[in-house]
Amino acid sequence: MFKNILFKELHENILDLKFIIAALLCIIIIPLGFYINKKDYENKKDNYRESVRIYFNSHKTLGDISRFGAAAFRAPSPYSLLSAGMEQLLPTSINTIGSISNMGVQVELINERGLDSAISFIYGRLDLSFIVSVVMSLLAMLFTYNSIAGEKERRTLSQIFSNSVPRNIVILAKMTAGAFLIGTVFLLGILFGFIVLMVTGQGVFSADYLFGRILIGTAFSLLNILVFLNLGLMISGLNKTTLSAIISLMSCWVFLFLLWPKMSVVAAKIIRPVQSQQIVDLEKNQVLRQIKNEENHEIDGLRKTMLGVRDMTSVEFFDNLRKGEKDAKAFEKKQKKLLDLFRIRSAIELEKIDIAYENRKYLQAEIARDLSRLSPASCFIHILAEISNTGFCEYKEWQKLKYRLKDILERDVGAKMESLRFENLSVVKSNADRKAPSPYLEYRDVPLDKAISAVWADIVILFVYSILFFAGAHTIFLRYDVR
Repeated sequence: MFKNILFKELHENILDLKFIIAALLCIIIIPLGFYINKKDYENKKDNYRESVRIYFNSHKTLGDISRFGAAAFRAPSPYSLLSAGMEQLLPTSINTIGSISNMGVQVELINERGLDSAISFIYGRLDLSFIVSVVMSLLAMLFTYNSIAGEKERRTLSQIFSNSVPRNIVILAKMTAGAFLIGTVFLLGILFGFIVLMVTGQGVFSADYLFGRILIGTAFSLLNILVFLNLGLMISGLNKTTLSAIISLMSCWVFLFLLWPKMSVVAAKIIRPVQSQQIVDLEKNQVLRQIKNEENHEIDGLRKTMLGVRDMTSVEFFDNLRKGEKDAKAFEKKQKKLLDLFRIRSAIELEKIDIAYENRKYLQAEIARDLSRLSPASCFIHILAEISNTGFCEYKEWQKLKYRLKDILERDVGAKMESLRFENLSVVKSNADRKAPSPYLEYRDVPLDKAISAVWADIVILFVYSILFFAGAHTIFLRYDVR
């Protein structure tokens, strides 16, 4: 009996115009999205390589770093054809701010990629995440909006139920037929996408595991399609006409995809407001100025307490220092200890401000993510962003890399710089090996297992949504009164 009803549903849907439209859309837009994103990745990778080449040609030694500053560059994600995620907002490089001194090193994450394509930034990317969350979810609901409501309207359900047909068999056959057909056309589009990548020279089976990530992304895409298919069945069962069913489904889609995710971001900003980066930078500059003033005050006080140097002029002091005069050497030694203390204090205070700011931003982002999970579309988008290395895990890794670069520069350059001040005259010297090669930080992508573990909650919730929506459709269908 299940087989007969399933074939009936398959036959009706295959002959319907919506099946042909769905097949054409999948065969066209999925390969097109793969190709466009492949070309975009190649362009970004060429720009990345050129930036690295130019940088290392002019920053070969620690001496160059001392004069021109340091940077580390981020390569574009080869998996961004699955999801652009935060790619437009992720840093393209880590740069030092100002000069490197014994007072510490300030570094910041720089993003210049969003300026490369303003139109792409405004309208978004044609990646798999967009195709599935927008196009395929709409197609899934189009496959099911009249599945039950249409039969109610045509009064064919009463004819079916006049026979000894279990209702749970009917609803299961409708879900299976819809999932099979839309899953088939989607997988066909993925297959054509693979062919396009291979024909255009993209190594999908190469060592960067692109093939595996696409397969995993495809699996979660099918799960998301099933969620909206079951949602369509449930809404169709709640309505008595196809018109009311399609209006209800479009309203649900608009709320779940367009409204709620944006409302969750606004709510998170209200619940946990965060200062802007500009205010944080001003706060850091204020702390640096305060510490510098205290340092100058301590050095002046030290000079006044040392009888052997307090009456010297700057010229006399540095002349005596060159001659190795005892009082001048003693003042240099004590001042160095003071400067070391203020350098350590400066580094601690600035790091406290940075960590507090990052923690506030992460907390706000987590609140927004938790709230947005009330929409299955958000859960799916989170999953594909992390799998594509364009999500929060990638941003956190670059925060860690920023502090690694800061520590290296402070150890190899900043800590080896010594300044000596007497009255209004200062002398700065560096004990660093200026001919030593500049530091190179090798960044490794977030491993797949770590990316998946970061979104395990979204994966579980997506499964739960699929089960709940089908259970709702099943319950509504069983309780339908054909009279």
